[in-house]
Amino acid sequence: MNYEIKITKHKHPVPYVVFEDEAYNLLGEFLLAERSFRREILSITNNADLGFSESESFTGNVFSLDINKDACKITNDSDGRELKVATRDFKAVLLDYIYALREIKVKEKMASAEHHHDHHHH
Repeated sequence: MNYEIKITKHKHPVPYVVFEDEAYNLLGEFLLAERSFRREILSITNNADLGFSESESFTGNVFSLDINKDACKITNDSDGRELKVATRDFKAVLLDYIYALREIKVKEKMASAEHHHDHHHH
């Protein structure tokens, strides 16, 4: 599965995933729509991936996720589109996506810190 993570050029940038194979686009939409639940999603993904539980499910704003050790199914609840992905692929993309979100936060913190810093000198 080939993909890259790009960042929107908005005032508040957000990462989004671009897949070489468009069949995976639903996974990108899922991450974007449900990013506020990333910790919960990572936690159930780890539970399933590491075999702590037989299967896990999650329902977010737009999407549902059903996941077990081998595979997961992403469903868009508003239009019924579905995607099945290997759990290890899903986890790899999820971790990259969370890392990208974290990097943006760090950059924003640094930018605002530099901004405050300037005020002391002038």
